[in-house]
Amino acid sequence: MDNLLSPAQEILMVLNSDSKKEWTMSDIVSFGKMNRQTVYNNLRILLNHGLITEKREEGFPPRRLISLTEKGRKVAEKLEEIEKMLG
Repeated sequence: MDNLLSPAQEILMVLNSDSKKEWTMSDIVSFGKMNRQTVYNNLRILLNHGLITEKREEGFPPRRLISLTEKGRKVAEKLEEIEKMLG
């Protein structure tokens, strides 16, 4: 993504971009074209601000399933509006 948004903002838009309810970290890395460490660091920020939820899925290897909260969805929608205005 080539825009003015921060990686955390881009992740919010990725999570809101599809009908998927839950994403794995690998999904976000692939779809958002960001490196794993950037995604990991920014997921922590989003989690701390209550914009995403995370649940652990049992199995091997264990997976973290990430989804937007209602607050996160509203922020992502506003970011999409901003991105459209920037053209």
